[in-house]
Formats: sequence, structure tokens, C-alpha cells
Amino acid sequence: MKYEGVGKKIVHALKYRGYKQVVERLAVPLMLETLGDGRFDAVVPVPLHRSRLRKRGFNQAELLARGVAERMKATVSDTLQVVRSTREQVELSAAQRRANVAGAYGATEALPGKLLVVDDVFTTGATMSACAATLLRAGAKEVHAVTLCRTC
Repeated sequence: MKYEGVGKKIVHALKYRGYKQVVERLAVPLMLETLGDGRFDAVVPVPLHRSRLRKRGFNQAELLARGVAERMKATVSDTLQVVRSTREQVELSAAQRRANVAGAYGATEALPGKLLVVDDVFTTGATMSACAATLLRAGAKEVHAVTLCRTC
């Protein structure tokens, strides 16, 4: 789904107004439609830095990941962690986004197998690439990604 119109409203309702009902009613079915019959050893949400998590009260990517994993009968792994704070990426260019998230993630344990990383919006791919690289270094065989919306 494009990150405009209804897609943007869904993400904002979840992310900024805490309207968590959109996860099961709209978001998860749309994300599963994109994935088809894919099978994964674990579903991994893109983590939030603890200060951002404290401010928001929840991680929207984790809610989406839990919904997707439940329907796929897969486990959710929290092995991916933020190891340093990053700036909000909304106003950053693609190059600035890549630099912003470089080295920002770490894995708390080895996570082998075929993994699915989940986030709310895909803009340049900087966050997903950084998360995937971290998981591959931690032993993942394959890393796939799904988001609710995309800007491109």
C-alpha cells in the first residue's frame, strides 16, 4: 500500500494516536496478502530505541510483527536491538538515512534460519537494510522484509 491517502492515515492512526485496532482489522491482512504462502522461522520487528518506546508507549512494528506471526503460526523474536539512538528519519535524505542507521542495530543472540523483518513504512530501505545486515551477521540464512506501506 502506498504511504499516502488511506495508507498514511492508517499508519498515523496507529503510530501517533495509538489506534491499535488497525493492526488486526486492516494492517495484518494487507501485509499477509503481500507475503503469500511464505514460511519463516521467526518474525522480527524493527526495534525502537528505549527513549522513543517510552515516549510512544509501544512499538508499532512489534504490534504488526505479532499480528503477522500469529496468523502465520511463527514465533516473534526480539533479538534485534537498538544499540545507539538515531534521529527521526522523516526529513532525512536517502544518504542521511543510511548514515543515521549505520551501526544502530545489534543482535542479542544468533538467529539462524529464514527470517521476516517487519516495519510500518518502507521509504529508502535504509532501516531494513541495516536490520537485515545485522541479522545476517548473527547467523540468519535468509532475511525477508514486509511493511504496511511504502513511499515509492
